[in-house]
Amino acid sequence: MGSLATWVLNKSKGSPAHIRRDFMKLVCSMPKLWTPEMEQAVHAQILRKLIPEADITIATQYDTALPVYLFGSGKLAYFMQHYEVVFANDSSDPDQTRKRAALSYKIGLNMMANSPWLLNQVKTAVPEANVMLTPSAIDHAVFNGTPKPIVPADHRKVTLISYGGRNVAWKGFKEMAEATAIARRELPDYQIEWHVYGTAALPPNNDIAPYKSLGFLQPSMLAEAYRASDILLSASWYESFPLFPAEAMACGLPVVTTQPGTEQYAIPGETAEVVAPQSPRSVADGLIRLIRDHEYRHRIAVAGWKETHKLTWDAAGDAMEANIRAIINGEQPS
Repeated sequence: MGSLATWVLNKSKGSPAHIRRDFMKLVCSMPKLWTPEMEQAVHAQILRKLIPEADITIATQYDTALPVYLFGSGKLAYFMQHYEVVFANDSSDPDQTRKRAALSYKIGLNMMANSPWLLNQVKTAVPEANVMLTPSAIDHAVFNGTPKPIVPADHRKVTLISYGGRNVAWKGFKEMAEATAIARRELPDYQIEWHVYGTAALPPNNDIAPYKSLGFLQPSMLAEAYRASDILLSASWYESFPLFPAEAMACGLPVVTTQPGTEQYAIPGETAEVVAPQSPRSVADGLIRLIRDHEYRHRIAVAGWKETHKLTWDAAGDAMEANIRAIINGEQPS
């Protein structure tokens, strides 16, 4: 209350702009006032001041879609990097978040999606939407290597590597742990080590599948960790062009991964071992197949490594530029 009283007593001393600025600072400093609705209002006020005049204004997240629609200049666009409706339960107000995310696809912005899956999700939800594919890419200067040779038939040591997933359930860390535990039980003659980078939903010494924590890794160190491993294990419930499986593939690793979201580079049984999300049994079956079948593991690694050579920033940049020019010129997606 002291902060509020001080602000009320002194607010007459400033200009309207200063009063608004100080009021927003006050609201941000008081958790009881900083509601989702107030946060939206403050963001709108800030973005209205920040968005410059332009030939095209592009939103990059559902929270910025409405401000771009209201305050943007030139052509108005939305570069979507996930189907954000599915993340509503991660927020403090899931119902409102779900509605706002869904609304962002319906307000008439020219939309670009970073994966075929995301494009199809939005087109299914809003059939009349104008959506273009603008895929992502990986940094081949950092993430590179060559697939390992086929290991001898009696080789029994395998190192898995996984991303911990920031403690969010949809990254599938618990499913990965359960799948690793199944593989260890059903392949007792193999020594299966599991390395995890980033934060995870379970501690390293958990009762399901203990692992070695690599902590947070900078890109160059992450690439080294990939090259020192044998298999990338991923089990997200949904993604939209996740980079880490592709980066591991570029370093020469075979990958166990899920869909949706990886369709552009993870071709089931050809460039990756694609398993069902939210199914520890399916994830374990894919993992066991790669561990036991050394020739298949090598073949998947080579094909995946070749596939990632298509994921260049030159190609991604060309696609983004072509789509931006098409939007400015009022052209429809081909």
